[in-house]
This record gives sequence, C-alpha cells and structure tokens, in this order.
Amino acid sequence: MDTLQGSSSEPVVPVGRADVSQQMAFVICKQQGQSQLGRNLLQVNFDQRSSRYNEDLKMHTIFADLIVKGSEREPIYIRCEISAVNRQILEYRIKGMTGFGAFDN
Repeated sequence: MDTLQGSSSEPVVPVGRADVSQQMAFVICKQQGQSQLGRNLLQVNFDQRSSRYNEDLKMHTIFADLIVKGSEREPIYIRCEISAVNRQILEYRIKGMTGFGAFDN
C-alpha cells in the first residue's frame, strides 16, 4: 500500500521518503501543460513566489505562467499539486483561458 488513509476529511499522505525536488515537480507540471495544450503552448515560466512545499502532506504546489498561442496577452497560469514521494500529479488546473471548456475562468 503506497498511501496512508486518514479519515474522510483528511488528505491522503503518501508513505515514503519525500525526495522529489521543487525543480522536478515543475518539470512534471510543465509536461502536463504541454500534454494538455500541445503546440499551442509557447512558453512556461516558473512562479517561484507562489510555488511552495507542504511538508505535512509531502506535496509541492507549483505555479507557472503560460503563454498560449492566440492568447498571448491573457494572464494564464497552471497550478499543479505533485507528490514529493512518488511524482504523481494529485491535481492540476489551468486558469485564465477562455474558449477551452474546463479551463475557463
């Protein structure tokens, strides 16, 4: 079993050593954005001020500003929550893009 289950209101905390760096978590998040947006993704800029690590949950929260073809002037960003134990994407969201269904404001 890879995770430790708490009560239904508590988040699942992975069991194991947290050895995924913030830099690696950013690479994983960037790859998710590239997978989602493909060739439309022109640039990804890591937001060091907003990104953080939660030691209790062994999780990186990564923010990055995106430049997307056709929306170059729109403020668009991706937020990913990445397990520092197993590199798993726990959650991600692209915000600020109009016309992309689930990613609308």
